[in-house]
Amino acid sequence: MTDSQKMTSAEPMEPVKVAIIGTGDGGTPLVSGTTATTPSASQPNLVVTIVTPVMAIIVRFINLYLVTLVGLIGAAMTPLGNEVLPAHDFIALVKTCADLSLGAAGFGFLKDLVTIFGKLEGKFPLLTGSV
Repeated sequence: MTDSQKMTSAEPMEPVKVAIIGTGDGGTPLVSGTTATTPSASQPNLVVTIVTPVMAIIVRFINLYLVTLVGLIGAAMTPLGNEVLPAHDFIALVKTCADLSLGAAGFGFLKDLVTIFGKLEGKFPLLTGSV
């Protein structure tokens, strides 16, 4: 096969899975598994997965908690970090970092709530008196 044949032949691509937070904004609701077909075989089709807002917040909370926990443990294992987060053993260090990670994840949780309620305020302006 020549180089020109390789560049002009288009093989179908595997579909790409896309997660969307379902908020019920009106119109026809999407259903998980819906496929958006692209016009060209060189572009992948999109398969939609609907996630509820509550599930999205839970996943974001857990993700931020774990990222913060791993970051704190890694930082605490450095010489300077050991001075800031002293621990007698590794288990004590993990417990301390786990406690500290709750604050960061809680802050992220509050930020996500503000985002969701801000969108709800835009959706229902009469209920909030912002008309």
